[in-house]
Amino acid sequence: MANMTERDSAATYRGTVNRRWTAARPPTWLAPAAVAIGTTQLVLFQLGDGRLAAWILTAAGVAWLCATAIGRMLPALARLGGRRTEQRRFAEEPTTVELGERADRKLWRVRASVSDEPGGLAALAGQLARLDADIRTMQVHPVADAVVDEFLLHLPGEVGHAELVDVVTRAGGRDVTAERTGPRELDDVPTRALRLATELVEGTDEPRGALRALLGDVEVQWLPSTEGLGMATDELRGQSICLDHPGGGVLLLRRRAGEFTPAEFARARAMTGLVASRTARAGGLSEGHTARDGSEFAIRDAEDTDLPLVRELHERCSNASRHRRYFVAGAPTDRRLELLLTPTRENSRPGSSRLGSSPLGSSLLATSPDGEVVAMGNLGHDGTTGELALLVRDDWQGLGVGAALRNALLARAREVGLGRVSALTQLDNTAMARTLRSAGFKHVGADEPGEWSWVLELRDGTERARTTTRRAETRVPSGRTLAETSPH
Repeated sequence: MANMTERDSAATYRGTVNRRWTAARPPTWLAPAAVAIGTTQLVLFQLGDGRLAAWILTAAGVAWLCATAIGRMLPALARLGGRRTEQRRFAEEPTTVELGERADRKLWRVRASVSDEPGGLAALAGQLARLDADIRTMQVHPVADAVVDEFLLHLPGEVGHAELVDVVTRAGGRDVTAERTGPRELDDVPTRALRLATELVEGTDEPRGALRALLGDVEVQWLPSTEGLGMATDELRGQSICLDHPGGGVLLLRRRAGEFTPAEFARARAMTGLVASRTARAGGLSEGHTARDGSEFAIRDAEDTDLPLVRELHERCSNASRHRRYFVAGAPTDRRLELLLTPTRENSRPGSSRLGSSPLGSSLLATSPDGEVVAMGNLGHDGTTGELALLVRDDWQGLGVGAALRNALLARAREVGLGRVSALTQLDNTAMARTLRSAGFKHVGADEPGEWSWVLELRDGTERARTTTRRAETRVPSGRTLAETSPH
């Protein structure tokens, strides 16, 4: 306000000066007239007193012209100087607020129910001011006979959880929760929702993680059905929300303290609806195929909720089939299967193994009409190079299921702009070799004894075989290949 007053006063002063100067200055046409008359007299009166008077008149006219020019320049210079002064003042003033945490202040998320009465919010803000709290953002959720207020607060470092909850409770808050959070939570709700939606569409996040990020401190659990819950799908009940999962089953959201609001319920439904729309557009649940023996099967995107089905797939595969897929004996652990099912989410985590170092990937499942997973295909890729691996249950081998998965994964490779796809097989895996050769893969060498390397070039939508045998060019960068990743 002080700066605004200073700027207004300066502008008023400059305007007054300009008006006074304009009113005081004589007509500008007299100056050139005086110069013209004086010059004429100099020509006519070569000698005598007349010549002296002509010189005086000419000099006066020139001085008059200079004074007029200076008078016209002064207001412009004053305006320019004022703008520069204001620019310097604005540059010195802070234009952004430091949103991150400092050593002496911490960021907290506080949520409380407050009576919907005049002065309720003011009383709460007054109590928070006693803690030297800086309210960064606030959301108000109307509910029956009350409102739920959610704050992001910057508090002194010495303020603890118990003290904060006690202050909010004494101000009339109920069902108070408080938790430490980070600067990323300072995004407003629309910005956060758009960011999460982008991550879901691009496949860099999954529904459960997005819901936690959207709603805060909530527990998100996948269940095969609503049996035993006492709730229907798309239902809000106090501290619980039940939603349809786009990949099958339901998602149960629980909040330990405080109830969900109708606005939060609507946001959660919109988020899962976006995932369902993305899955439908990708054709993950509706791509039907017919095997060579006439059996029907479908190919769809894998979800982390498919873990039980994929575990059963591995259990029903023979040791030989698993060994040809993973190059080691034994069945994968649940953690490894989770990495295979959701590569776009899990692979972004640092410090993981070969799969964990790849930033992107696709996992597809082949399912029978009764819902069993009978095959799984994986495409890991880093940059412009990808690697393909397949696992087909023994009783479904030789029926074209692997070829269908291969084609679907190669289509994904083209969609994301990969220039090359590689694969690694064992020498005795003749079925996989036929599957690769029929798609245009070329054998480019043996990296290790008992192994074959294959490469398919993807250029402008066509496949051309690669002729080099350099090992570094037949694998996805960094570490072990997708095929030989340990399942343990």
